[in-house]
Amino acid sequence: MHFGRMKSLRGMTRVAVALAILAMVVAATPARAAGDEDTKGWFLTLDAALTQPNDLVQQQTNRTDSSFEDQFFTIIVNSTSTLVFDSDPDFTGAIKFGYAFGNGLGKLQVSFWGFDDTISGSGFTDDYIYYNVYGYSFAYTYQGATQAKINVKASTFDVDYLRSYAVGKKTTVTWLAGLRSATYEETRDSLGTLEAYGYYPYVYETETIQAHKHFKADALGLRLGAAVKFGFTEHFGLEGSGTYSFLQAKTQGDSSALTEFSVRPRRNLETRSGVDDNVRGEMREYDLKACWSYGMMDYFVGYRMESWEGLVVDPLVATPANPFDRSRDTISFNSLHAGVTFKFGQH
Repeated sequence: MHFGRMKSLRGMTRVAVALAILAMVVAATPARAAGDEDTKGWFLTLDAALTQPNDLVQQQTNRTDSSFEDQFFTIIVNSTSTLVFDSDPDFTGAIKFGYAFGNGLGKLQVSFWGFDDTISGSGFTDDYIYYNVYGYSFAYTYQGATQAKINVKASTFDVDYLRSYAVGKKTTVTWLAGLRSATYEETRDSLGTLEAYGYYPYVYETETIQAHKHFKADALGLRLGAAVKFGFTEHFGLEGSGTYSFLQAKTQGDSSALTEFSVRPRRNLETRSGVDDNVRGEMREYDLKACWSYGMMDYFVGYRMESWEGLVVDPLVATPANPFDRSRDTISFNSLHAGVTFKFGQH
């Protein structure tokens, strides 16, 4: 495990322990009736998070050993390749604002969330090929190194209607229905150098490959969800929520690969492009948070998990100009988050 990731995990563990201790400390005041369905006025929520992206890329190691032999031919092939990316948590933010109508009429809320991060990776290639044809022997060794980076941008914009119901003295259920607009954008660049050695006869050649890929998806659809809040004291409660979005998306992208050879200098350029106008997108969000309420301000800390499916699929076919694995169809964002809600003129 890389030192940077160990440091991030330790930091996240400390935050989680601190939140648990804080929750136990503040849970010692008189109980009150749950529910704010009768409040009226404007509100603003600011939410900061330490977000870990998952499934963007994985360690890819391929090992191939094969051989063929008869009275005229002997062929032995040994090949190993790997590409490793290390993705650490990054800070993200969300903002929500809206108006509560009061008298049990619910509230209207507008939300924005964004993610923008770049991760780096490295890899190597080690191939050995041996031929013996009619008594003549040939041996070739290929050794290469690759440096790569991936930039991911993701954002959502939501317009939701929320309606709360007190189902007990300390319990409130909130239903949510709305619209979601989502964007996912990914850019990948890599630079690889391959050295080829040949013996019997002797050959030495270098090969450089610069690869670039970019694709973007835009999606729009409906969003449904529910939250349950349990009030333990006058100021403290726990809230669990889940939302589901089903979207229609369009994605398009392009890629290129420039290959240069040192022997008999030459350059090969390959390009690809792709468009898909009918992509099904799905998003699932789950959140568990501790909440504190004091007058016109509410505070919360929690852990949120979110998965994106469909619209994150690479629209480009696998070719030398698109050397990255395109089998992934889902990514996720897991976050430790905390925030505050300001209430303006509510009564």
